Amino acid sequence: MIKNHPFDIILLDARIPDMDGCQVCQILRETDTIPILMLSSCTELKNKVRCFRIGADDFLTKSFDLEELLARMNALLRRVAMTQTSFSMANTLNFSRIKLHFNLREIQIDETVVSLTEKEMELLATLAKNSQFVSTRDELIDSIFGYDGGTRVIDSHIKNICKKLKSAGLEYNPIQTIRGVGYKFLVFTENE
Repeated sequence: MIKNHPFDIILLDARIPDMDGCQVCQILRETDTIPILMLSSCTELKNKVRCFRIGADDFLTKSFDLEELLARMNALLRRVAMTQTSFSMANTLNFSRIKLHFNLREIQIDETVVSLTEKEMELLATLAKNSQFVSTRDELIDSIFGYDGGTRVIDSHIKNICKKLKSAGLEYNPIQTIRGVGYKFLVFTENE
């Protein structure tokens, strides 16, 4: 249905008949970058983090005010528009063996191509474009997710990115953890 009818955003209930909403989110995320806002009556942090790990862009606990739902939807749509604009300005960044292809949501390490989720690419792009600075978890949450959420969401995405880079043959981790502060993208030259 999504392939035949383009949508700007998906509101997805975590509990839908015959299938887990998180499974639906995961299936959607495999082929599409459309913003997904998960809705759930579950308030447990582990459930929220699970939804983010599989590709949800935002999470709203029931019962909520319609005004908050609309504000979150507008924030997601605004972020998508900003991302498309900023990524179109610089579609590729090169760092020694690593090439970031923003419009494709891919990283190329030598000849190996690694696909990332939209949020993983936004996170890596933010770190790479600001490699001279340490980015705090709060700054990353605000710029990528647009809400005051738990910092573990960022940690989870970083972990997934690093795992993908390692499986593609990168011997070092280009994302340095600055304990108690945040993360920094390390730029290595050919000689390092």
